[in-house]
Amino acid sequence: MKKFVGLFLCLTLSSFIVARAAKPSHPPAAAARTTQKKATGQANAEELLNDASRALAAMIKDARADSGLDPDIARNKPFWKSIQLIAKNLKTAKTGLAAENHDFFKGIAEARRAQEQMKIDWQLTNSKNKQVIENGKKLGDAIALLRINYSKEAARKKAGGELTANEKAEFEKIKAQQKDLLAKISRLEKSAQKDKALEKGLHEIQKQAERIIIEPAIVDAYVATLYLLDLQTGLIRGYEYYVDKPWRPAYLELVDWFTGYDTWYNTWCDTVSYDWALVDTSVDVYEDITVSESLSEDEISSEESYAESGSFDMSEAEEERVAAEEEANEQVTAGGSIMEGVSDDDDEESDYSGANDVGDEDTDDGGGD
Repeated sequence: MKKFVGLFLCLTLSSFIVARAAKPSHPPAAAARTTQKKATGQANAEELLNDASRALAAMIKDARADSGLDPDIARNKPFWKSIQLIAKNLKTAKTGLAAENHDFFKGIAEARRAQEQMKIDWQLTNSKNKQVIENGKKLGDAIALLRINYSKEAARKKAGGELTANEKAEFEKIKAQQKDLLAKISRLEKSAQKDKALEKGLHEIQKQAERIIIEPAIVDAYVATLYLLDLQTGLIRGYEYYVDKPWRPAYLELVDWFTGYDTWYNTWCDTVSYDWALVDTSVDVYEDITVSESLSEDEISSEESYAESGSFDMSEAEEERVAAEEEANEQVTAGGSIMEGVSDDDDEESDYSGANDVGDEDTDDGGGD
């Protein structure tokens, strides 16, 4: 019997290895899961933007009512700073949608990065406020749906075909930059070994970089990489507040690394045509993004204005203190699962390449991979 079990396990493992080796870069596993789950409704771009604003306003309102999340407390400032970025960029996206110009895409992309940053900054607060967490997830789901379905990347993927010569060249440039990023991370990891949260955060960024480097030169992989850079940017910005003073300048090199990428991205967007009729096309929503709190339009505007106009910058002394406290606080991990904010069952989840699992304590295989 033992021999039979052993043989069965060997055959099963062999089949798994063969099947995994035969998988494409972005497997259809997530799509298969999606077909088993019913959509909770449909929404177009404008409706999703309104859902995101409502979730953001509810989150701000609940956070302001919680004395433990007081923005004057140093450890809370990074969280409020990322909220401010989301608020400003959602406003930019709304203006861009009304005018049908590039600001719409820029605002959504930046809001997506800021939302990923918020998940990391949230951990510094040590808060367990359930309402803030719930609305943070709804906010993330709405932004993710906007980013995946109403973007220049989505339009490029729909157009299909082969990568152009310029796209191939830029893809190779991105991969070269990721190799340089890996070298910087390798140097930083030696300093971060005593800080478990930051060490794991660097590991997640490293996994993303390694994945991008081996992607094939095809449209789907190219688009997935552009989406993945959203998450990578958010992680790098979020973990900035975990870094001790002695090696902060070295870490800021990672933050500065994205300046060149942003310049290129804006240029690339100008080369991709977009049919604005697409923003009126509804897409399936698989997660409940409806906010349970009753908020008037005036309240939503007021909460957003509070976030936009607030002063949440940290002094150098506060940065040092927060980094030191984080390192000593065992409750702060490199997780992010407390406010994930991206559905594992979105139709285009594979484009985020397991991004939903970033930092999850029980997920070390890259999620969608």
